[in-house]
Amino acid sequence: MSIKVLIGFSGGVDSFFTAYLLKEQGYEVIPIYLKLLKKADTEKVKRAGELLNLKVTIIDLTEEFKREVIDYFISYYSKGLTPNPCAVCNREIKLKYLYKIKKKISADFIATGHYAQVRFSKEFSRNLIYRGIEKGKEQSYFLSLVKREIFDSLLLPLGKFTKKEVVKQAEKLGFPYTGESQDICFIEKDYVEFLKPFIGEKPGVFKLEDGTVLGKHKGFYRYTVGQRRGLGIPYKHPLYVVEIKPEENAVIVGSKESVLKDEIFVWKVNWHVEPEEWGKIPLQVQVRYRAKPVNVCSVEYLKNGIYRVKLAAKVDAPAPGQVCAFYSNDLLLGGGEITKEGAG
Repeated sequence: MSIKVLIGFSGGVDSFFTAYLLKEQGYEVIPIYLKLLKKADTEKVKRAGELLNLKVTIIDLTEEFKREVIDYFISYYSKGLTPNPCAVCNREIKLKYLYKIKKKISADFIATGHYAQVRFSKEFSRNLIYRGIEKGKEQSYFLSLVKREIFDSLLLPLGKFTKKEVVKQAEKLGFPYTGESQDICFIEKDYVEFLKPFIGEKPGVFKLEDGTVLGKHKGFYRYTVGQRRGLGIPYKHPLYVVEIKPEENAVIVGSKESVLKDEIFVWKVNWHVEPEEWGKIPLQVQVRYRAKPVNVCSVEYLKNGIYRVKLAAKVDAPAPGQVCAFYSNDLLLGGGEITKEGAG
């Protein structure tokens, strides 16, 4: 009896090569295209499937995607927070619905084209996520919010490949690679233009941390914590966004030192390995996708689901709303959302 694998098939180079690898390994590959946007080019997706003699099934999730990802994105910026739509999409749309469909049709596994690895951890006696082999390109960070129960059914073949290897092999198979896809699939140009119709102009003020008004801005949602460029404020030293206060319509700015933190607060945490299981394993956190992991001194539970994380070195501009992923070297322990002290 053949082993059925349901693959999230976008028609891009990563899902194409993932389908190829699984097919070569003898799996019965069932490609599913989760249609997230009305403008999506489904014919391109079908053509990619045809190159592998696979018929792609299209599932329309445009309403679910709008509700769970686009509305979340708009809501967070309107609150002065920095959202992470890709991590939320993996949890609320892509892996969630692939897993649902897998159970419905009694398939054996699901698979995606993420550059990460699923391996059985002898230490914790379960399947867990590990970093992919290519530092800087691997994508385990974006899987930190996904529920651990899914990992027992998840295949991630690209975790042992580099992007260059995947592109090279896919092109040999006739795949018409035209470059990387855009960072946020539902934003064509820049996020400020996307948000304008929903949030409006909302002009307000730039303030120093002591309350001194330095100038005016055109809308707090145009800025994120740690931002330096594009502020347009002449001052005696470079200024960085320290905090966004939507209730005052104010963007607080200060020195570089003001955005460096050796303590962060994280809530809405999704643990793959619970803290009481850790023992004396080394710990790190990663506060943005391409940020360098920083060693952790302690993780303390406070209340209301909030953890205080003390760091061995300062991290640059941990932004409220952004995802904080917890690691032990290459092993992903889970992830949550950065929040302000006392918030949540």
